[in-house]
Amino acid sequence: MSNPFLKQVFNKDKTFRPKRKFEPGTQRFELHKKAQASLNAGLDLRLAVQLPPGEDLNTCYKHFYYFVKEFGLIDTKELEPLKEMTARMCH
Repeated sequence: MSNPFLKQVFNKDKTFRPKRKFEPGTQRFELHKKAQASLNAGLDLRLAVQLPPGEDLNTCYKHFYYFVKEFGLIDTKELEPLKEMTARMCH
């Protein structure tokens, strides 16, 4: 015997997802609106992260590496596994 109430409660097509409500006029509300607008804009993210014509991936990595080191964005311990490869590309 199956309980119809339990079938309704555990229906996979009807999950409970509370909607987030942001107070209008707050910074969080404005950021939420901008995020929703960008998600619904239909942008192709492959084009956004594509290298410009004539650029080399190693050059982009080198600039990223120097930027990260200059501003201390990533701890040097985290960069240790990449040390040998980075030395060949950047020096």
